[in-house]
Amino acid sequence: MKAMLYADWLNLRQSLRSMLFLLIVFAFAAFMWSGPMFFITIVAMLSILMPATLCGSDQAYGWDKLSLSLPILRREVVGSKYLMGLVVNFALFALAAAMTVTYSFVDPSTSLRDNLLALSCGEVISLLLMGLMFAITFKFGAEKSRYILIGVVWVPILAVAAIVKLDIMPGMVGAFDRGFARLTAAPAVLPIAAVLLVCLAVYAACYALSVHTYQRKEL
Repeated sequence: MKAMLYADWLNLRQSLRSMLFLLIVFAFAAFMWSGPMFFITIVAMLSILMPATLCGSDQAYGWDKLSLSLPILRREVVGSKYLMGLVVNFALFALAAAMTVTYSFVDPSTSLRDNLLALSCGEVISLLLMGLMFAITFKFGAEKSRYILIGVVWVPILAVAAIVKLDIMPGMVGAFDRGFARLTAAPAVLPIAAVLLVCLAVYAACYALSVHTYQRKEL
């Protein structure tokens, strides 16, 4: 497992420059224009792209086929990807939390509690979608998963953005605002912790499904 984690880290290290560039751009945009929502986008976007990044590198170098012919446990091949995804996700979340706290002190008009609550909700979505995309990537491959990602993630996001921007369904937007207002008014630490545990359970279920898929895979 350690050797595979190290190999995944070497593959991921090639993408670190692009990730750091995105982090800088989003942090600058957040402090200059749109607030902490950009920090949430950092966590969600980079986490969701992690399965295609890790598995795409394996496919490019032929490791996805070589690993099937080697006397290694396939669950460890899958486990290294899922564990690396969690490490990157938690690192991004910690960085985004630090930037959110900094932003809240720089701009006292914003609520630190609301910003951290929104960030936690973004983390929940990130974990769910990352686990789902890992399962899809192991099932269909890195190339096809990119197209599925568009349908599963980006189309709904763009649709919701269009609904809010064009005020197509004002009742739905108003209901969401009222629900978020009630959520921010309630003590949210325990509910968010419970939801995060559920998301980790779903992530573990996606891992089990991916192991089952990978064990049945042939050269």
